[in-house]
Parts: sequence; C-alpha cells; structure tokens
Amino acid sequence: MTGQYSHKQFFRRMPNTHLAIYFKTKSIGLEIDFDKLEEKDTEIIFNAFLKLPEEQQTTIEADFQNINALANEGGVQALIDESNYFQDEDFIESISAIDGFHAKVMWAFIEKHNYWRGASMFFHADNVSASFWKKRNDLPSVPAHDKPDDIHNLAKGISQYFYNKEARGKNCKVEPYIRNNKIYFFAYPEDYGQSGVEWVSNNLKTLARHPAFEIIYVYSEDEGSLDIYAPKNTKAVPDLQKLFAEHILKLKTLPNGKIDTRVYDLKPLENVDFEFQPNIQAGIESVVVTRLRLTLKHGDRKRIILEADTKKNPIAVYDLLDELKPPPHHITQVRLKVTFESIQGKRAKTRSFNITHPNSCALNHDGNDLKIREMLAKSGIEPQSL
Repeated sequence: MTGQYSHKQFFRRMPNTHLAIYFKTKSIGLEIDFDKLEEKDTEIIFNAFLKLPEEQQTTIEADFQNINALANEGGVQALIDESNYFQDEDFIESISAIDGFHAKVMWAFIEKHNYWRGASMFFHADNVSASFWKKRNDLPSVPAHDKPDDIHNLAKGISQYFYNKEARGKNCKVEPYIRNNKIYFFAYPEDYGQSGVEWVSNNLKTLARHPAFEIIYVYSEDEGSLDIYAPKNTKAVPDLQKLFAEHILKLKTLPNGKIDTRVYDLKPLENVDFEFQPNIQAGIESVVVTRLRLTLKHGDRKRIILEADTKKNPIAVYDLLDELKPPPHHITQVRLKVTFESIQGKRAKTRSFNITHPNSCALNHDGNDLKIREMLAKSGIEPQSL
C-alpha cells in the first residue's frame, strides 16, 4: 500500500514530465514551465497548485489520490489484468518501459483510462482481508450469465432482499468485470440515509445523503467456487449466494450454504527439515519461518508464541523450540517470510504473512502472492478438503 496521501509527497514521487502531461491533458494552466524545473522543485509546483481555483483543486486532488492509491506493485498488476480483458498485447511492454510506480500509473490513467475503473475495483478486492471473504466450493461448473438483463435481475434481487428485510437497498447497481478465469460482480445497494458535516465552497454545512454499501462476488467456473465479501452482512451470505445462483448461474435450487471447510495443514512445519517446493518460474529464493504459535493439547486454550531473529540463522525459531521443549501441542499459526530473487541488481522483494488454522491466510490472489499460494499448494500446505 502507498500510505497516506500528501500533495508534496505525490509531487516528489511523480516525474515532472508526467505531471506536465496530466495538466496539459486536463487543459489546466499551472503557470509554470516544467521544462525548466528540477525534479526536486516540489515547493514551486505546490505553490502553483494552490493558486488554482478551488473547484479545479478538488478535481485534481481526487485524481491524484486515485493515482497514488494504485502506485504500487498490486495496482500495476491490476492494470495489467484489466488490459488482458481488452486483449492489449502491447500494454505490458509499454508500462514496463516506464520507471517508477507513480509514473507507470499516471501513464495508464492518461493513456488507458478505460482500464482504470476495472483495475481500481480489482485492487480494492485484492486488499480486502482474507478473513472477510466467505467461500463455498461446491457449485456446479456452469458458465456465468453476465448479460445486461442478468445483471439487472441480480441487482433487483439484492435490492428487494435488503428492502424487505431491513428497509434499505431501494436502489442497487451491479458491475461485472472479467479477470483471468474469474468474474467479479461488484454490487452497490443503497444504504440508510446519513448526515454529515461537509465544506461547500467556504461554508460548513450538514448534508443528508444516501451512501451505498458494498457486496463483492467472485465466481470461478473452473473451480466451481463463489467468494462473497459482505462486511457487516454475514447473516445475509446464504441468501446472497442463492440470489447469485438464481440470476447468474441459472440454477433453480441451491443447497443450503456450504462454507469452505478446507484447512491449512501446518503439521509439516513442525519439522525443521521441511522444504517448501516453489515453482522454478516463481523466482522464490528462500522461505523462512519467523514465528510459530503453539496451542497446547492439554492446556485449556493455552498458547505459546515463539519468535526469533532469523537474519543470521534461518532456523532460529526451531532452535528456540528445541531449547524450550514445550509440552504436547499443535501449530495453529505460522508466520513466513518469502524472499524473491533480485532482478537487474534491484533490492530483492520480500513478503511476510501469517497462516492461521483452520483456513485463514493473509495472502491475496494476484502477483507474487499468487506465486506463494501456488508454492503452498505444491508443498502440501494450501487447504485440502476435509
């Protein structure tokens, strides 16, 4: 993630050439000559920005915050995934030739703006915590119907469900996006009315509004699986599954919600000699266990957490485990640090994450995280059916 936004930091990270193209494309006169500026002349750009009319500043701020949010590896990967849908074979080569995430994303924002909405949605879904997704993997492998009438009927079904149950959801919009072998459906039902304090020009006002709340479906025909993100609406998940099956999969009946019962097998990690099996093409250089959580077999939910410095000794956690000799236990959580091979002399990328029994993993399903998931599956750690 890129972190909290600030104008000066954004101007510092974005090359002047790309800023100049943005302002020229938007027909905004900033009254400075970018050709004569040094890359570190942030204050000059910032002061020129402050002289713009308030409405222009607001529009620019919104654009720059959106660009800043995607200016990272995950954001670029989401743009690449969306370019695949448009069969843009030149996109990867073009964006790879640009140095720096901010410059890459600014180029895509200007030159490939029709990719922007889908990529932003994918990036948002990728950054939802794994614990918020509810999955079932017992669906028949049937094609999804995503024609306008199908989408309209799903939106109508969601709207009627929440309106009849909770007197909200009077309106609803659903947007489908294809990503590799999965289809994402982003639904936005209307929420209860709210009021908030906002600045309108130079006046502070209390305004009433009807925000949308969010539901995300991710369907894989190959896997026969359906993931649902419905924060604060967990009880509605079985009914939301049935609505999806009815309108998108055209299934007349659907068994009562069968949530994914697969579990991560952490038992092999009790052995210090266990070796992960990454694919050669994944570029994974090393995998180190940096933390173990032990749950005692006869301890009334008593736990022991082991952490050690693995910089000089990759098996330091296991040395500590051997030294302490804890009573009989299960490993119920492990923290792994994966290091990828260095590319063209650049600093090697690392990814640290937790796997928690039974089926929680803080990895996403794209980019390097997908490569790690493939390694976990090949190594016998990724969830297996009970």
